[in-house]
Amino acid sequence: MPLIPDSFPIRPGTGRSPRRGDVPIRAYLFDTYGTVCDFYRPLRSALERLAAEKRFACDAGALAVEWRNAYARSTFVAAGFGMPFRPLKDIHRENLVALLAGQCPLGFTDHDIDSLVSAWNRLEPWPDTIEGLHRLQRLAIIAPLSNGNFDDMVALARHASLPWDIILGSSVARAYKPHPDIYLKSVEALCLAPAEVCMVAAHQVDLAYAAGHGMQTAFVIRRDEFGGPVKEKGAESMSAAEVEVEGDWTFVAGDFIDLAAQCGSS
Repeated sequence: MPLIPDSFPIRPGTGRSPRRGDVPIRAYLFDTYGTVCDFYRPLRSALERLAAEKRFACDAGALAVEWRNAYARSTFVAAGFGMPFRPLKDIHRENLVALLAGQCPLGFTDHDIDSLVSAWNRLEPWPDTIEGLHRLQRLAIIAPLSNGNFDDMVALARHASLPWDIILGSSVARAYKPHPDIYLKSVEALCLAPAEVCMVAAHQVDLAYAAGHGMQTAFVIRRDEFGGPVKEKGAESMSAAEVEVEGDWTFVAGDFIDLAAQCGSS
């Protein structure tokens, strides 16, 4: 089981995924940042451009990871402790301002910050993403179940040519992962039972919560998610790609094309 802090108030539910092949999958729902799209290289490039323009030195790759992790912590805490739902772009902006404080003597304009925040809507799909999504779409409905809001997901889909059938996730639930509503209301919107829906993610905590609601699960390994480092089994690192299987997931796949092949033959 992936590590979840003992003090965190929302625990994975007691439900279980059906046995592989017992229930036909009618929809695949996808974590997006890191699973469908590469966040690291686009954010690093945007930060490098700003550093060059403002003439300050920084480790843009490390800063990109810090920014991503600040977002993950913020939404996790907001969900767990019942904080009011806020637009994700506001959360990104707040975290970025805090991370950049003291980096540049000249300071940053609102335009600088807004331009960087908008980089989240210009992430690039992994090489297998588009073909894999089209293959999975032949089998069932495909949709993001992301912390990205409707506007974020529409902008990203248009930029990256993501062929979603519908957009689900945080805006449907008015909550962020791992709040139960983000999973259950997304499933409910499709008029399906959790067992008929497969959650696809490169992050096994996400899958643990989905499985606890009775959803099927697919762990897709993204070795380059953080630019190279990989997480050892049982480690608490938030700055390394997960490559070790830590749960009894319905599917484990090397990429979306592999997942589509497995699902097509199930």
